Amino acid sequence: MDFIKKYKIEFIIFGIALIVRIILFSINFNFQDGNLINTIHGDDGYYEISQGLVNGHGFTGATKEPFNPNPLRPPVWPFIIAFLVWTFGTYWAVFVFEILIASLIPVFGMYVSRYIIPERYIIWTGLLLVFTPYSILSSFLLYSETCFTFLFLIFLIFLFRYIKEQTARNAIWSGVFLGLATLVKPTVQYFPIIIPLIIIYILRKQLTTRLLKHLIFFLIVFSLLITPWIYRNYKEFGVYGMSAQPAFNLYVYLVPTVLSIDNHTKFSTEVSNFVTKDGFDVNDINLSNSKFYTDEAVKVLKDHKVAIVKSLGITLLTFFTHDGMLTVLQYSGITFENIISKPSFSLLAHPIELITTISYYISSPAIIIIFMRLIWIIITFLFIFGLFSQIKREGLSGQTLIATIIVLYFSLTTAINGFGVNARFRVPIEVFIFCFAVYSFFVIKEYIQRRKII
Repeated sequence: MDFIKKYKIEFIIFGIALIVRIILFSINFNFQDGNLINTIHGDDGYYEISQGLVNGHGFTGATKEPFNPNPLRPPVWPFIIAFLVWTFGTYWAVFVFEILIASLIPVFGMYVSRYIIPERYIIWTGLLLVFTPYSILSSFLLYSETCFTFLFLIFLIFLFRYIKEQTARNAIWSGVFLGLATLVKPTVQYFPIIIPLIIIYILRKQLTTRLLKHLIFFLIVFSLLITPWIYRNYKEFGVYGMSAQPAFNLYVYLVPTVLSIDNHTKFSTEVSNFVTKDGFDVNDINLSNSKFYTDEAVKVLKDHKVAIVKSLGITLLTFFTHDGMLTVLQYSGITFENIISKPSFSLLAHPIELITTISYYISSPAIIIIFMRLIWIIITFLFIFGLFSQIKREGLSGQTLIATIIVLYFSLTTAINGFGVNARFRVPIEVFIFCFAVYSFFVIKEYIQRRKII
């Protein structure tokens, strides 16, 4: 009882998160006529890979011979799924596991935010993480976001602890969880280069042999975890690497995006013209031929430099402001034409169009999309204002510096996905966006109270 009393807020946040996620799952489950697999399947191939492992066909997404090895997905999440199915004989075990760790994410988000904003504000960060629509949806879909975010937040907790108290334990555990997170989503595979450099900068006045030893521990642990998978890829494809995903994204997403911008055509049209022409199957892209497809993509991109810049701008706006509500509603069986085809900030740039759209869809569920899009625009502004306000008021702390670099890293690395970017890509770093947005809100509130404006 003392434990529950001590962590009362954490238990409340966890409980609310769990209830909200079960409710959305129940809606989707009902829409799928009580079919669990259809409810949680997703479209990233994790179900198929787990079936390959369970059925003894190896790490493959193929449903029939030849069972070629999957070149895109790293091992941790598929193996977790397969292990749970092996152990319990049902995907219900996967659902329970995923929804439990998803409900812990707001709690861990509070612990991360404690190192950035005042203690009295962190509960609001937790509540925002509880009710983020796409995070709720991904908490039971067989996507990698939930598992990755869970591991990534634990890595951040140990990393921030290390800045506060430089112990070998914190360095080692941060390396462990970063390694595991990388084996879920290779997006962060370059962090072992970036993070030590940041740590050295932050602790430059405390730079000792002991600190350098801790960073070596961090790198060794990380390397030991990812090396077996890199070696597996070398054995299967003859190339050292984590995944063929970068080449895939360049060829399948970014090139059609820039062509769409320059040719004033639909993205789907350029996919047909460039990617799937002559019956080409994107599943043929693997680590063995990834250099070829990367080179082919670069050849095209060199001739569309202005479109690349435009694509980057659109991608960044989308990354920060995409609401994800259309996807959430569609999974619940609520469908309608995607009414907002432009980047989010275009709503503000075209107020007449915005008013007309709102008026037309006021009695439709589609109004939720417009509302959430505007909410995310506001959150983005609050995030930017809060970040600069905190730096101005309190100086640039090590944790704030790391948070800023991580947000920039994730937002810029998503540029390779072009028009394929959506709310899903933002999930792992929403804790930082909400941290500074909450801080901004209270700064504004204090200013209003001080000036007696209201």
